[in-house]
Amino acid sequence: MRMRWIGLMSCLVSCACLASVPAMAQDLRAESLALYGGIYSPDCDNPAAPRVRIAANGLEIANAGRAVRTRATMDSYTSFGAAPTSPVPEGYKVEFIGDEFSLYVFEDAKGLFVPLHDYVPAASPIVGAQGMNARFARCAGASKSPR
Repeated sequence: MRMRWIGLMSCLVSCACLASVPAMAQDLRAESLALYGGIYSPDCDNPAAPRVRIAANGLEIANAGRAVRTRATMDSYTSFGAAPTSPVPEGYKVEFIGDEFSLYVFEDAKGLFVPLHDYVPAASPIVGAQGMNARFARCAGASKSPR
């Protein structure tokens, strides 16, 4: 009985240790970052404009010296459901999931963009009401997604 108890405790301790180890960004695919990562802004030519950054080392929303950041843990192409009847918003491409918040990438006739309103409440104190409603388009220098 004592040996069984020691074995059970050893298993529980091992499981607890594994559960406490932070998840690595192994579910963050390089191809997703190549297609949809980079800098997004309402005014890419203005260095003072608010920015959204999607990168392997994290997700960031920054404006006027203030920022909110989170570790990027994974990406998902089925955030709104994988079933054919799932209500997927038009133009949805991918969600980059972080510990504190996620960023969604959409595409329309003007190109890739990251909406903040209705998707990233954590951005509000950083970009304000006007920024929350702005269109954060992908800035030049990033690879284009295939059509």
